[in-house]
Amino acid sequence: MSTMTQTRKHLLYLMACALQGTSAQEEILADADLKQLLIMAKKHSVSSMVCMALEKTAIFANADETTKKQWLEAKNKAIRKNMLLDAERKAILHELETQGIWYMPLKGSILKDWYPKPGMREMADNDILFDPSGREQVREIFQNRGYKTVSFRKGNHDVYEKAPIYNFEMHVSLFHGMYKELAEQYTEQYENVKERLLPVDGTVYQFAFTPEDFYVFALAHAYKHYSHSGTGVRTLADIYVMERHLGDIMDRDEVEQKLTQLGIAEYEQHSRVLAEKLFSAVRPLAEIELTEDEKEMLLYYCDATTYGTVGNSVNNRLHELQEDSEDITLRTKLKYCCVRLFPGREFCKLYYPFVYSHPWTLPFFWVWRIVYRSIANKKNLQQELKALKAVSRR
Repeated sequence: MSTMTQTRKHLLYLMACALQGTSAQEEILADADLKQLLIMAKKHSVSSMVCMALEKTAIFANADETTKKQWLEAKNKAIRKNMLLDAERKAILHELETQGIWYMPLKGSILKDWYPKPGMREMADNDILFDPSGREQVREIFQNRGYKTVSFRKGNHDVYEKAPIYNFEMHVSLFHGMYKELAEQYTEQYENVKERLLPVDGTVYQFAFTPEDFYVFALAHAYKHYSHSGTGVRTLADIYVMERHLGDIMDRDEVEQKLTQLGIAEYEQHSRVLAEKLFSAVRPLAEIELTEDEKEMLLYYCDATTYGTVGNSVNNRLHELQEDSEDITLRTKLKYCCVRLFPGREFCKLYYPFVYSHPWTLPFFWVWRIVYRSIANKKNLQQELKALKAVSRR
């Protein structure tokens, strides 16, 4: 694990400034490297948020024009993308409403509006839960709007893309592909989720989570990433914003019960307390009292970036396979390689339903997978092998 660099400290400080609407103290940013700060902000998908605080400072005003332009372009691009995604999502939801398909926007498309300013919370795609019986109709909707079908019936969501920035993930269920120790709890709590949804005023077919379920689902989704390949500091900002927006209207006892059932109560508590310490007041990291566990957790968030790392994924998977706290053995690494090279039918059930339905094709699938990954995903494969070689202890 790496260290808490000055750039990371500046990033967290400016995020707090943006969330609180407070001007940054110039002396805290005196040694800031704006180019490295932008690189890091982009990796964590917080460049717009950080720019909103940074652009008010003297250090930004005195920066070279190229650097300032890059920062402003990153912010404006995020704002414009959010606006385009909002408009497109509105059109898609209208289509679903017209065709009588029940639906519910998920995660960031709701959460982004709880941030202090438009465009502060960056969006990569649109996630929508919808009636599985309308899967073919939904594909037709997207095809008629010029979208390319990237993935269809290969998991719990279908993916549609259209240039230049449109990306929709249309979910027929909320979770899949969980680690074995999480799968049972997640499936039990979310398999009949439609029964707990609330109708949205002014619509016939749109639904929404209760405040409690929205919060718990967001934390469950965050933990899925956190425990797999990791997730970046934007997740901590999301947790802070959700607590500010929902804290007074949620039934905390119900939330605690559901978090406990999912086995993520400890993760939620530690992340929520850490987010509160980082963003509830504007102060440099050196003045924030963090426990050793909180420091370690923060470094894990900082290392991961928005979508996690291959190293985290390999490390966490190895420890799941070994199921103890000892150093990773060669036997465990070989087991990992076998699982990755020769996935079983349950994997195919989620991602390759034809293979799942025709077990006799499994050996041919393994050969195809090895060849395909070696060619099409060569870079990712090299990163995975490098991470596998480097892992020794958690």
